[in-house]
Amino acid sequence: MREWHPSTGAVLLLSLLVLSAFSTEPFVILCSLAGGLSFCAMTGGARGQLKTVLLVVVIFTLTNPLFSHRGEQVLFYLNHNAVTLDALYEGARIGGMLAASLCWFSAFGRVLDGERIVYLLGRPFPKTALLISSALRMVSLAGPRHTAVKEARLAAGLKGDGALADLRFAAGNLSVSLGMTLETAVESGNSMKARGFGLPGRTSYGLFRFALRDGILIGGVALLTVLAAVGILMTYVPLWVCFGVLCGIPCLLEGREKLRWRS
Repeated sequence: MREWHPSTGAVLLLSLLVLSAFSTEPFVILCSLAGGLSFCAMTGGARGQLKTVLLVVVIFTLTNPLFSHRGEQVLFYLNHNAVTLDALYEGARIGGMLAASLCWFSAFGRVLDGERIVYLLGRPFPKTALLISSALRMVSLAGPRHTAVKEARLAAGLKGDGALADLRFAAGNLSVSLGMTLETAVESGNSMKARGFGLPGRTSYGLFRFALRDGILIGGVALLTVLAAVGILMTYVPLWVCFGVLCGIPCLLEGREKLRWRS
């Protein structure tokens, strides 16, 4: 999807994210999970995303009966509280809804990097664009930076013996990593301010051009989003197909690009 205009990917993925975050219908959740995981698989992040999905669904499925005891099909009693099949099912639905939203949020981060976010929001919301792009950059650097800090402190012999020493060592690693991240964020902000970012009348250059195909796709996505939203709100099952089609569009676009590169 990186060959398309940034606004096209933003409209498509935001539509999927919003619809997935406000629907607990099983069909919608399954379609959203299938589309999100398929897109992550095509962009090289299926294993980690699948672990996240399973973890979220399992946690909500197992913890919901601890707070909700409603339901007719009682499985067993825990501390005189009924654990029902209905509560497990409801927890699975809520976990699936949250996991699907996380999938599309991850896809949003894969498609719209800092350059595209600054291009979309740089003029109307320069501070917001800088904040989001900096946050995405810091998140991508957090893992390698934490690993480097850990290895450096291990080489310096700062790790002691025992559980308490391990806890202090881990807390120290986290403190140093966060300090480096905040320092980098401050340096980036000062650098952008010195270059006049966000000042009135400042011009910018972008490599992206809005083509006719982008307008057609955005129009189609808007129509499918409205139909899917009406179907979800009114529980009109035939319109749920629109949501299924909407979930398949990112995979179709990404697959088309991969075939073009291989041909």
